[in-house]
Amino acid sequence: MWDWDMWMRLEDVRRGRECIVPDVSRTYHFGSSGLNMNSYFQDIYFKKHSFNTLQYVELRDLDSLRREAYEAMLHEMLQRGEVQNDTYNPCDENFLPRTTGHIYLLFIQMLHGKDFSTWLQVARCLQIWDLDGRGYHHGMWRLNIKSNPFFIIGYPYSPYAYV
Repeated sequence: MWDWDMWMRLEDVRRGRECIVPDVSRTYHFGSSGLNMNSYFQDIYFKKHSFNTLQYVELRDLDSLRREAYEAMLHEMLQRGEVQNDTYNPCDENFLPRTTGHIYLLFIQMLHGKDFSTWLQVARCLQIWDLDGRGYHHGMWRLNIKSNPFFIIGYPYSPYAYV
């Protein structure tokens, strides 16, 4: 394995564990050359990447990130979520309405834990990381788009498809 982050994602290393990923990254990929990088790739995938530049950030509600509390919160949010109409294309700017206080759900095809073909197409439309499947939790991706929680749920693989 040639890269530490690829190594960290190996199942033998993770042993069923997951990393907590912040909504807004506090890191920035600034290297435009190296073993796995060139300036074109840097410009396409990292140059416009948002990240937090505030030096002091107060972390709140950390107990809500413990497994039981997090799962309870997810179930509650998913039960209140509004399923997006499948007649809209995720590549369309108006795919999600400009609202606040809503939770949106999108179900995509995901036949097994390594089936990312539909996810990668949706990720490309949303202009987020689209080179491989990562950042998911049991076949579900959690994003904030237009100030609303947006869940993308892999069906039939994800247990969240049946909440």
